[in-house]
Amino acid sequence: MSTRRSEKLSELYKRATTSFLQENIKLEDAIFSVTGVELSDKLNRLKIYFSVWPDQKELDVIKSLEGLKGLLRKDLGDNIKTKFVPEISFVLDDSEKKRLRIEELLKKEE
Repeated sequence: MSTRRSEKLSELYKRATTSFLQENIKLEDAIFSVTGVELSDKLNRLKIYFSVWPDQKELDVIKSLEGLKGLLRKDLGDNIKTKFVPEISFVLDDSEKKRLRIEELLKKEE
């Protein structure tokens, strides 16, 4: 599998996923964002990384995402023409939290 094709498919999946989730996840007093996607080498698994602010809303969002997984997979199959639609998993992206924590620790050291 060419890297170029995999990159293009990943970008298509990210755009389609972001669009679908923006339409289907209704949150009050929270911000939800798809931060990235990772497509396996065999194109059969798609990890969708997301972040939520504030942290207290994470469980609500995770429940919503799990409930929408089947509809999202169908939507991806309808909109992106590939032989197979990958299995979807959601991963909470905590890199921003880690960055803020490191910043906080560095300020304490000063």
